[in-house]
Amino acid sequence: MSWKGSPMKQHLKAFGIVFILAAAGLWAYTQFFASKLNQAPAGYATIEAMEKEGVPNFVTKDLDGKPVELESFKGKVVILNFWASWCGPCIEEVPSLIKLIKEFKGDVQLIAVSGDSSRNDIDVFMKSFPEMKGANIHIVYDEDRSLMKQFQVARLPESLVLGTDHKLVKKVVGSIEWFNKDSVAYVQSLLAAKPAQ
Repeated sequence: MSWKGSPMKQHLKAFGIVFILAAAGLWAYTQFFASKLNQAPAGYATIEAMEKEGVPNFVTKDLDGKPVELESFKGKVVILNFWASWCGPCIEEVPSLIKLIKEFKGDVQLIAVSGDSSRNDIDVFMKSFPEMKGANIHIVYDEDRSLMKQFQVARLPESLVLGTDHKLVKKVVGSIEWFNKDSVAYVQSLLAAKPAQ
């Protein structure tokens, strides 16, 4: 009789172990996603705050060591573009982005924040795109990723379009065609809007 009870006990024991492991896995899974859900509102709150109160001022340096302060561009549309030289979609959008900046002759400023791992990578990239060296284009090396962290950049390229009052009007994730009839009209409408006093 004992030989019949033994496999049953083994099955029950195995079932118990599987049940405990499944319960532990389910608990870990729900904890992981609960933590992700708890983090999401902070990101949304940041975007909402930037839309209502404006993008917080920051001071950094361009590749020549000159200070770049967001506040100094008040009254102008600013495109805060996060990119890297190894990022294919980033490279893809550069020509149309530069064309848009040049179209507005100083009324639109580009702050291009590089997430490259070395300054040398940026320098090599700049040789391929000499048009990025120009008025109204400010290339910044975010060596410690402080700006990317501040603006919660999740992937590259990512751009924040700021109105003349420096409130966030559009967040663009991924590569787009920056220079076309619609985008030019959109920027013109931003420039025509007077900042709230």
